[in-house]
Amino acid sequence: MEKRDGFIPKEDIEFERQLREQEQAQQREREALEKERQEREEKERAEYEKGLQERKIELMKLKQGVIENSDTVKEIHEEQPKLTLLQKAEGAWYRSKWLILFVIAMVLIVGYITYDMVTAEKPDLTVLVVSADPGFYYRTEEIEEFFESYTPDKNGDGEVAVMVYNISTDYSDPNTVTASQAQLMSQLQSGENVLLLSDQPTDFILHDFREDYPDDENINEFGLLINCELTRDRLKWQAMPEGVYLGVREPAKLLSTSEEQMRENFEEALTVFEGVKEAVEGE
Repeated sequence: MEKRDGFIPKEDIEFERQLREQEQAQQREREALEKERQEREEKERAEYEKGLQERKIELMKLKQGVIENSDTVKEIHEEQPKLTLLQKAEGAWYRSKWLILFVIAMVLIVGYITYDMVTAEKPDLTVLVVSADPGFYYRTEEIEEFFESYTPDKNGDGEVAVMVYNISTDYSDPNTVTASQAQLMSQLQSGENVLLLSDQPTDFILHDFREDYPDDENINEFGLLINCELTRDRLKWQAMPEGVYLGVREPAKLLSTSEEQMRENFEEALTVFEGVKEAVEGE
């Protein structure tokens, strides 16, 4: 019986051997190149550190007056070319681009707010709406149109404009609590906006009209109760809360408004209050 050397042909074994030797040779070549690269980098780093140390020593000698001039230190200055204005700007942008963008954004925001304050037409009347009921907010446009019917053209531009300033007292959403409280505190110390529309007690000090209208059943300690057929139709709010009232803030000296200025605002708001009262009670 003929003896066999194995299942793999001899030519395949020889090919695999040659392939393995070739891979080993390539690996040795890569290792030699890597070693050469590391040695070169170490040599360059050592030369750089040596040169840097020599320059430091020369610079110290210059500062101490040991030597008057140095070619080594001169080389340092010669190696630093003067930057153009564009190159300096590019460097500043690269180092501080986020700060520059932030400053630009702030300038634009402040500029827009300032422009808006200067150019915007002031409304003839502002009504503060303070409530936890979102029904007031949903009817902002209807409330503005309702009060425009009883507001004179204060700024004399030929048109009557009323702005409703909504302040929510619904503190169930933690994301809006801080903003709502800040709005409320700001208005408490401002006497610009005097008319108040609400369905709850507030921190605003309101004029007590019971002394002026002692027998009027539509007047309570807060102001004029306005839930009637007229207002339900005009505000498109058939389910209006019973306790909705229109109040007028009592004149007082505040942080941002003198008592004299607030009293003037009170008298102007009183004209609107009387007009609404006449309409509500005369329906």
